[in-house]
Formats: sequence, structure tokens, C-alpha cells
Amino acid sequence: MVLIESLVAFFAVILILVAVHEYGHYAAARACGVRVMRFSIGFGRPLVKHVDARGTEWVLGWLPLGGYVRMLQTDDDEFSEGDESRTFNRTTAPRRIIIAIAGPLANLVLAAVALWGVLLLGSQQPYAVTGEIEPDSIAARAGLKEGLLILAVDGRDTPTPAKVGASIIRRIGDEGEIVIETGRLGRPDAPRQQYHLDISDWSADAAQTSPFETLGIGFSGKFIVGSVVAESPAMRAGIREFDRIIAVDGQPTDTVSRAVEAIAARPGESISISVDRAGEQRDILVELAHQEDGRGILGVQLGRQHVRFGPLEAVPVALAETYEYSGLLIDLIGKLFTRQVDTSGVGGPVAIATVVRDSARLGTTYFLQILALLSINLFLINLLPFPLLDGGHVLMASVEGITRRPLPARVQLVASFIGIAFIALLMGIAIYNDVAGLLQ
Repeated sequence: MVLIESLVAFFAVILILVAVHEYGHYAAARACGVRVMRFSIGFGRPLVKHVDARGTEWVLGWLPLGGYVRMLQTDDDEFSEGDESRTFNRTTAPRRIIIAIAGPLANLVLAAVALWGVLLLGSQQPYAVTGEIEPDSIAARAGLKEGLLILAVDGRDTPTPAKVGASIIRRIGDEGEIVIETGRLGRPDAPRQQYHLDISDWSADAAQTSPFETLGIGFSGKFIVGSVVAESPAMRAGIREFDRIIAVDGQPTDTVSRAVEAIAARPGESISISVDRAGEQRDILVELAHQEDGRGILGVQLGRQHVRFGPLEAVPVALAETYEYSGLLIDLIGKLFTRQVDTSGVGGPVAIATVVRDSARLGTTYFLQILALLSINLFLINLLPFPLLDGGHVLMASVEGITRRPLPARVQLVASFIGIAFIALLMGIAIYNDVAGLLQ
């Protein structure tokens, strides 16, 4: 069942990404006057085929692992005299550049639209409060402590743990220091403090989902009170918004579920609840009430930030996040080539399927976030200046535009072999990492 769920999620995302990418090429070719012979999603024997009024075949292949747009060439059987201006290889260099770059740009637009949808739908996000700091870690040596609200990393606002992670990922492979600025949850008037984390000897694996853990930073899983129900045991006892429940009757509650279970198991009893309030521990005696099912009830709701924007308000934020994620991935790709980041961070179909499946389980907003990141990945990878990729077509067309002559056939052949070797190497690394992950 898990395998089927992963495959369905994987192929659904691939179809979306490929369809948008290839439609970018198709629309640009049409706009430039180039005839499109076939628009195919998937490879192999067609499952569905339709020929439109312009003579373009729309095909759904049985193997949904990619797609292509085939444009008229001078050596095609369909070519006839007078069609030169409608062929891809005879159209002008600037038009070929436009057609080649339109596919990746379509993926970038898809990413921005997906992130706009995330902002429009809104989501409940945890607070970026530090949890346990690993002893003798980089964070511990910098003086970072548990229970601090991380406000910024290297000057970038970080309202959620995901933002903290993105800002720290950006620094993988760098030297110097990471500057973390903190405050107190529920105390906007509390003075801000800065912690300087020395990363001269920092070794981080880009494949980790939470790179900040390599710095020794944990994020609080404790129950943070978001609101207190009127006339509830919590209100009568004096529990407040933003209190962090750290223990029940002296037993630590390091996760939300443990706090809930400890309270539910004591209906009608008087218990001591230890809370962290702006850095100070307080032990509060509470007489729990009964729920209808017989479980104990405190009368508080879990604290979360609800991040949501209006349709117009979300546009600039989505564009800014698209730019930010693109910069982050460009930085990581650059460090991959310079060996500042280990190739273990390159994931293949299994890794992608797993991430997509898990995000779909968590809800629409998480799925859209992963779709956006994968779409930006496709945008950047396709713009690499290697033959067989769109970036290679852009490079060759640019050279032709400058020299006013096509590249010699021998040069194009050698460049194609280089492109094939690069793609084969990248796929080999990704599949190796997938297999290694399954074995582990």
C-alpha cells in the first residue's frame, strides 16, 4: 500500500512538472511561428493520441517519466519547400533561445503559483523555539540555550523552523560564523540577543532534513499554550498564553503527545504542571476537569502561528519566496560542483517519491511547497549549459547568434557526448543514493 501510494504521488508530480515544462516550449514555439509536430507527456507506445486542427499530435505515453515537444526540422518527411521559417533548426537564433528557455521559465512560474497557493490557503506553523541544545556542540559553545525564540539568522527573519533551516542550509560549505538572533516567546518587549556560531570546522550533510541539528540545535516539541479556554481549570490556575508545559507532576513532557497523555490520564485530580514562562520555570497546581469520555481536561489549545495572506497580498511574498528558494538551490548546486557539498544530497526517484508521498499525507499546503521546490529544481537543472538540456540549446544558439554561423557538426557531436555523460553521471549518483537509502 505504501509503495502504491508513493508511486501514485511520484507520477502525479512528474506529470504536472513535465506538462507545464513542455507546454512552455510549445507555447513559445507557436508564438515564434515554429510548427509543433508532437506534444508528448511520457514515452513509449501512446495510450491516448489526438491530432488537433493545426496538425499537432497530443500524446500520453505509457511510461510517464518525462516528455518532449517535437518541432518541425528540415530533414523531417513532413518538411516541404517554403517551410524553412517554420522549422526549429532554420529559425533565428534568438527565437530558438526563446523556445528553449520557455520550458524552464514555465516551471519557475509554476513554483511561484504553488507558493502563492500555499500563502492563500494558509497554514498552521510552529514557533521557532529552541529545544535541547546538544552538549559541546557548535550551538552550545556559542551559548545558545533551550527555550529561546529564534527571530533571525544572518539578518534574515525566521518565523518558523523551516525558515531557520533554509537560512542555515544556505551556509553549508561556508566558513566564518552564523549569527542567530533570539527573543522570548510572548515577550515582544524582551531584549534581543545575538549568538555567534563558529562554523570553521562545521561538517553538514545537505541530505539531512534538518541541517541545524548538525549545529547542535533542537527545536522545542513541548506543548506551547496558544489560548486558554474561559472558566477552564487552566484559567483558574493562572496558566497563560505562550507558557510551555515542560513537566506534569515532575515527569518531563518533551513532546506534545506526552503532555496530552499525562493530563488525559488524571481526570478530576489535582496535579502540578511545570511551565516555562519567558525563561522562568513555574510550578502551578491545577485541578483537572472531566471530559465526556472520562479523560482529564486542562482547557488549553496548542499554540501555532496561522500564516495566511489575501490574493493580492500573497503575490509579492510568493515572488520573494520563489527568488529566495532559487538562490538557495543555485548556491547548493554551485557547492555541489565545487565539492563543498557531498553528493549524498542528490536524490533520485525513490527519494522524490518518498518526500512527495509524505507531503501529500500532511496536506495540500505541504504538497504545494514540495511541488514548488521540485519545479525550481527542474528550472535550474534544465538551464545548466550542457547539450541535451535546455541550457545547452541556449548556449549553442547564443554562439551561433554571435558568430553568425552554426556550430560545426563535429563540435555539436562532442558536446552531445559531454551532455549525455553528465546526465548519466547525475542519474547514477541519484540512483546509487536511492539504493543506499533503501539498504539503510
